[in-house]
Amino acid sequence: MALSDYVNRKYDYLALRNTTGPGERKLGLELFNKDSPGQITAGVQKLAQRWLLEFLTEEGSIPGLPERGSNFMRAARTGLFRTNINVRTEFALADLKIRKTLRAEEPSTMPNDEKFGSAEITNIAVLPGFDASQKSGTSAAFLSLGVKITSLAGDVREIVFPIEILP
Repeated sequence: MALSDYVNRKYDYLALRNTTGPGERKLGLELFNKDSPGQITAGVQKLAQRWLLEFLTEEGSIPGLPERGSNFMRAARTGLFRTNINVRTEFALADLKIRKTLRAEEPSTMPNDEKFGSAEITNIAVLPGFDASQKSGTSAAFLSLGVKITSLAGDVREIVFPIEILP
């Protein structure tokens, strides 16, 4: 976005970097680094960040806001992801909750490119992890999840992120 795109808009700090384009890139959680004093975001990228932060927050983990988040990370942490169907089921449950939460906090004055439209899984891959301290094998595994976030304006942002899971 150009600077003019931020005029008369509310913006957010860009906390999740490398969500701007296609291709394999590491998704980093950082407000600033040695090369950048920080960035701001608006539009569908801001929406994707809002969605992802809600998705990765375990429900009940924020004191004073026990309803925020979803149970997807709890399912990952407790070893419920044995098949793609398990992942899709937990995603659907999380999506229903997040949809309700995000829409409840979106005022009518918010631009449609920042309002939540939908989220859908585009890719699921389980990647085994390896613990070198154990001679015989795996410790944790990783779920690589691709999700397409669509705003009410029809703008799309696809994000791919890893989640540590129990094998």
